[in-house]
Amino acid sequence: MVCLGAFRFREQRQGTATHRVDSPLADPIRSRNRSAAVFVTALAVFLPALLLPRSGGDLTVRKLMLFASLGVLSISAVWLAVRWDEARRLIRLRAGVGVVARWTIDAAQLASFRRLSHEWDQRPDLRPNEADLTQDPGERGIDVVVSRDAVLFGADYWPLEKDVRITVRADWIEFFQVIPKAEGQALYTVLRLPLQPGQENLGTDVLQAYQHAHRALGSGRRQLFYIALLCLVGVPALAASAWFIAWITGWVA
Repeated sequence: MVCLGAFRFREQRQGTATHRVDSPLADPIRSRNRSAAVFVTALAVFLPALLLPRSGGDLTVRKLMLFASLGVLSISAVWLAVRWDEARRLIRLRAGVGVVARWTIDAAQLASFRRLSHEWDQRPDLRPNEADLTQDPGERGIDVVVSRDAVLFGADYWPLEKDVRITVRADWIEFFQVIPKAEGQALYTVLRLPLQPGQENLGTDVLQAYQHAHRALGSGRRQLFYIALLCLVGVPALAASAWFIAWITGWVA
């Protein structure tokens, strides 16, 4: 699943130019819980409006409640699925499940890389680094944990897909993620993170792990099959179920 919900927009000023940068939600687990609360609330309004016996009189208000709650229910269900996936990835990463590599960046190295990253961000031929390099490393430094579907840089969490493009340099690593949209320009995520001195081989371990996972997907053919299955079977089945419920409850003849 491509996690479009993992990003929000912020304005970041660098030098004299202001540009918009995607940043992850601070707490995917809390976002999942909020999405679940909206879904349950919409469901609690929709089911009584649909199933309770109807009495004579004007049903306009009840119909408005029915269709409004159905719209919120549909949107919140998709939003909950996205947030649930993000939270699941983070929980698995924190539990050490699927972790490919981990390393620690000390304060001096982070400060040096922050200066380099700022210089690179001014270049017109490079997309700006979206990793939060402003975090305080403290005395013990900042931990970087990369799993098979996410990266956690201190408190900065980013879901990743199997087709993320990874570039490994001598002392840093880049994750370049393209997120296509149905309409308009695609979204881009660029994360550049320093590697721990003496542990530069971990970058190669991450690259090889994602290359292997991408080959196992059959270059995206399995994802295309699931999307086609959803469009050809899932959507008609959902529409038929909604019509059947409306029919047995008497809302349609």
